[in-house]
Amino acid sequence: MISNHLNTVMNAISAKPTMGAFSIAIGVVAYAIYLWQTARKGGIQPHPLSWLLWGFVTAVATLAQWAKGAGPGYWVTAFTTVACFIIGALTLTKHKHQFSRFDWIAVVVGILAVFFFALARNPTAAAVLATIADVLGYYSTVKKGWHYPYADSPISFALNSAKFIPAILALEAYSLATWLYPSTLVIVNGGVAIMLFARRRTVSESPASDPECAS
Repeated sequence: MISNHLNTVMNAISAKPTMGAFSIAIGVVAYAIYLWQTARKGGIQPHPLSWLLWGFVTAVATLAQWAKGAGPGYWVTAFTTVACFIIGALTLTKHKHQFSRFDWIAVVVGILAVFFFALARNPTAAAVLATIADVLGYYSTVKKGWHYPYADSPISFALNSAKFIPAILALEAYSLATWLYPSTLVIVNGGVAIMLFARRRTVSESPASDPECAS
């Protein structure tokens, strides 16, 4: 009986790192596709401020999860932070963009979330603020994707939604600071993917470009 309970505990412990590694594997595929589609000639044109903002706020979410003992569940969040900055920098240098006032407001909110975590040392409040700022960052991407659905990658957003499911299962501690951010990203990334797929069915196929950015 004791042996059976011990095996159950050991299996549960080993399952957490496995789920954490699986979520990263999905993320690698998602971002490899996204980077390839961004870098190739005539490829997609992600909104750079959205991705740079996501880099800042995902860093905050990573720190909040780490502070609350998320364990392997925060691995993919940390990986996502790096990927967001890489994609944002690549897009910013590859194309010339025009940014709206709301774009800049969203970025400022994201940066404020970083400073809030550093000063307040309140992981839960920082996670909530980071999640709100992250959702705000989708405004520019959704607006652009609605009008130019071929300028972004629905497959990548779908995979980025899926990667957080095993990450949530990999959490070693469940609290608002650990599960709020990844749970929100499952919904929002999935929503963007559905929107892009749906719009591509109603909009004639065209080059992944729009008047607001140029190579």
